[in-house]
Amino acid sequence: MNSFFRQLYSNILPIPCRLCGAHSQQHALCDACIRDLPLLGPACPRCAVPTTHAQLCGKCLHTPPVQDLSFSLFRYHNPVDRLIADFKYHDKTYLSQLFSTLMIEKLTDRIMPQLLIPIPLHSKRLRQRGYNQSLELAKDLSKRLNIPLSNHTLSRTKDTPPQASLPFKDRKNNIQHAFTLIDSSIPTHIALIDDVLTTGHTANAAAKCLRQKGVETIEVWTIARTIRHD
Repeated sequence: MNSFFRQLYSNILPIPCRLCGAHSQQHALCDACIRDLPLLGPACPRCAVPTTHAQLCGKCLHTPPVQDLSFSLFRYHNPVDRLIADFKYHDKTYLSQLFSTLMIEKLTDRIMPQLLIPIPLHSKRLRQRGYNQSLELAKDLSKRLNIPLSNHTLSRTKDTPPQASLPFKDRKNNIQHAFTLIDSSIPTHIALIDDVLTTGHTANAAAKCLRQKGVETIEVWTIARTIRHD
């Protein structure tokens, strides 16, 4: 659909903003609501925890995660948490277009990975939900950035309880050995795609599988970062 027909369609059937209901020309949110979303701001380049001048945080200096770089667009605050819940659990997959567009605006001026890999769901969870929100996001990022996507590199072989349902102290053990590498032909620079980075245990478990097969640079890209002390 070219820009003329897209504009005509929008004028005839306006898109209601998901948050306030106002008219939106092209996105799931109106411009005013987009401007009010809580951007993450300066953050540790390794784990995406907010820092004053985007320098390595103390934890990453002493016990760094497996991934080399992390990028998150928002703080996991209201209303971002509600939007991600809609995207993840309530079939609002069209929100991936908004998230990918806003992520790409902040992903400029960096060396891009050679492959995007969405964090997989276990087959049981996938049947229950009907889709993998990380794959939906990765599809839009892949298309807009012209980076190949692989949904057949990692498999979630362990049906674990959702990380969000567990206390922080139990999440690391919950996700251990949850992933298996099923395609060993992987480039040296990849990005793992997920919705939220919280403890980082899921990303670490997936990254370990890739690191063992010689992947040199592993990034983690998410829509939002949970700030624990908040």
